[in-house]
Amino acid sequence: MNNELCIGIASRNDMYEIAALEHGKSAVMIRFPATGIGLEAIKIFLAGYGNPVRLAVAGVAAVSLALALGNVPGRETFIVASAVANQALALAHFAGHTA
Repeated sequence: MNNELCIGIASRNDMYEIAALEHGKSAVMIRFPATGIGLEAIKIFLAGYGNPVRLAVAGVAAVSLALALGNVPGRETFIVASAVANQALALAHFAGHTA
């Protein structure tokens, strides 16, 4: 994993499960409701970290999440098939190892 912050978001029907990984630190896990308020909370959560950020999303709302969260300078966003990774922590690791 590189020195960038790596975020994994697993989108479920009623919840967004998020894992944040930073080199040399323990993973941080958080959940938000899968609502407009939850999406705004994720935006605030991500804004607090600055750049660069690598973001991997999977699940039922992966495409809409990627579009809503990914258009920020210094942020790389990956849409991942749930068959590859469907847990937030696994997605964060995926983001960290994707070149």
